[in-house]
Amino acid sequence: MERLRSIRGTTNAAALATASLMLLTACAGGESEGGSASASPTPSASASASASAPKDEPPEEQAPVDLASAVLQPGDLAEFQISEIPDDKRDTPATKADPAACRPVENVRLEAFEPKPSTTVRRYALATAGEFRGTGTNITLASFGAADAEKILAELRTALKDCAKGYAGGALTFEEVRTLDAVDVGDEAVAFHLRGRGVQPQWYTVVRQGSVLVRFVSSASTGKDAPVPSPVVVQQVMKVQAAAAG
Repeated sequence: MERLRSIRGTTNAAALATASLMLLTACAGGESEGGSASASPTPSASASASASAPKDEPPEEQAPVDLASAVLQPGDLAEFQISEIPDDKRDTPATKADPAACRPVENVRLEAFEPKPSTTVRRYALATAGEFRGTGTNITLASFGAADAEKILAELRTALKDCAKGYAGGALTFEEVRTLDAVDVGDEAVAFHLRGRGVQPQWYTVVRQGSVLVRFVSSASTGKDAPVPSPVVVQQVMKVQAAAAG
């Protein structure tokens, strides 16, 4: 009899221990699942984090460059005579081009930038000696917002690709628009040549330095090839860089 009671007591104790162990295991499992759920971000939290993620920023606006101090002056460049072109505050009418995709090229040809620059300064450089003798170059420094300067050059690049076979600009017809290798200066640069019937051949280079566009147009009265002289481009862009650096 005593032995039976002992066996029953042992059995009851074992059952109680097993039940307790199962209860503890269930509690631990619940806490683990709860902790895991808390660590995972809710959809609203994820959306909030995504919304606050940094996005592409527009070009940073810099302090305006003093174009009067940045433009070439007499004596700045050996073998070139530098003279001032008065700022006549001309109101250039809207340009026309056929096909219309060529308007950015026509805008540069006529110095009719869109949008209009806030400030412009002009010079004329005539080569009096050396390999560029007889080549005259019109220089225009134009100040824009940084985003506008980039946009103008990007549109010009696209138009040069689309208009290689020529276009009609106002009363003039250009049979060829040829992209050239630009001097490696400034933030970016584009060079091209226009050839048309009854039109004096002209060579163009446009350089962007920050928010300033520098437009060069060269030709020669002799009718010979007259690409924009590289010394003029390099020296002028270096002056813009120095003025921007303060």
